[in-house]
Amino acid sequence: MRIAVIPIDAIGHVNPLLPIVGELAAHPDVEVVCSFGPESLADPFTAAGAQHISLAAASAGPTPAGLSDLAYKSFVQPLPVASRHLQAVAEFRPDVVLYDVFSFHGAIAGRTLDIPSVSLVTFPGYGALGEDFAVQHGRPHPALEEANAHYQAQFSLDLLGEGLLPTLFPSKDLSVVTSIESLSRAPDTSTPILRDRLAPYVGTLVYVGPSVGPVRCSPPPQRSGRETERRLDEALLFRTLEEAKERGRAVVLFSLGTVLTDFRFHSPVGGAPTGRQFLNSLLARLTAAVGGRPDLLVVAAVGTELAREEEPEWPDNFLISNFLPQREILNRHADVFLTHHGMNSTAESILACVPMVSLPGVGDQITNAQIATEHRAAVAPWDLRNPYATVTPQLLEEAVTQALSSPVHRDACASLRAQMALAGGARRAAEHVVALPHLRSA
Repeated sequence: MRIAVIPIDAIGHVNPLLPIVGELAAHPDVEVVCSFGPESLADPFTAAGAQHISLAAASAGPTPAGLSDLAYKSFVQPLPVASRHLQAVAEFRPDVVLYDVFSFHGAIAGRTLDIPSVSLVTFPGYGALGEDFAVQHGRPHPALEEANAHYQAQFSLDLLGEGLLPTLFPSKDLSVVTSIESLSRAPDTSTPILRDRLAPYVGTLVYVGPSVGPVRCSPPPQRSGRETERRLDEALLFRTLEEAKERGRAVVLFSLGTVLTDFRFHSPVGGAPTGRQFLNSLLARLTAAVGGRPDLLVVAAVGTELAREEEPEWPDNFLISNFLPQREILNRHADVFLTHHGMNSTAESILACVPMVSLPGVGDQITNAQIATEHRAAVAPWDLRNPYATVTPQLLEEAVTQALSSPVHRDACASLRAQMALAGGARRAAEHVVALPHLRSA
């Protein structure tokens, strides 16, 4: 069996895909796995066991007024390279296509080549996107109609006519969700547009739980001179954390992920006008809340976009870096995790049995935070839709203290971790992919 893998160039989407690729590459029924995408993804995919064919993305122009950036990048921008990408996949002669549900190229390959396809959903169900997602990205626009007309002419596909959003392209055959059902949300009466647009695809979902493996995609290198270099030596970092634990200090991990500290740094998030203001305000409140406490060591990842002059005055119980080995810190050292609730971060924290304090910014992060707090795996005594306006230093300190001191939150994580272990993860996802061609031909 020959399997084509088509990712999107986003760390939070690539990392759950890599363990599935590894399982597929090792599967006895699989001859070869080949990924198609930017050259920057060649190393992680080849490390996972795939071949990789580098394909350049189309150059990004300005987003037309009235069209969301995501709709433009997902549906309009791929137009000049769509035929080239499809040809590369066709020449590989795959038996099945595995693609990220946000990948236009993946959807086109599966439908045009008329082969079984699997879309990977790296968030907890379509309902987690929220109705705002459908409203913001689903508005009609001349640029969308023009691109759709070109796709009809090139591929005989009318994706917008099918009712699909121009940002989300689920497979008609199967969608694999890297979450457990109890932590997921389906579209319902609170999300009528999502429910109507995705009704044909809800029945194709299978929930396999977190997809975690040894190969991971690293954050991209600095892109320009404006980014600020802050790097902690890992060996020294781990020694410092171990010494803190030996002295009875609790380790507080803070990270808002690459979406909020990079991709959305200039866009509205978490009630703030921009990711920059969101990050700056939360860092200021965090240093005011727990700065100087001798019983706590705070380790914070702040990304590369935060300028030196914007930084707060760091207390002596803070360690700061652009990026951190998050999973290792959670597994070995952290006692509480202040998180934006990306799906990967949420799953990693639960798997490590580390209670969370919820600081979501956008999209499914808000739903992830709501679900985690409902299950008592996380603490958030503020408005999850607007942390920017409702988090105070006092509330933040109270939340950290509660997450550290109350066993109910760690117990909740342990219960959810047990459910995740039963879901099957990357291996079960791979089995679904391998079985699909046989099921479709039966």
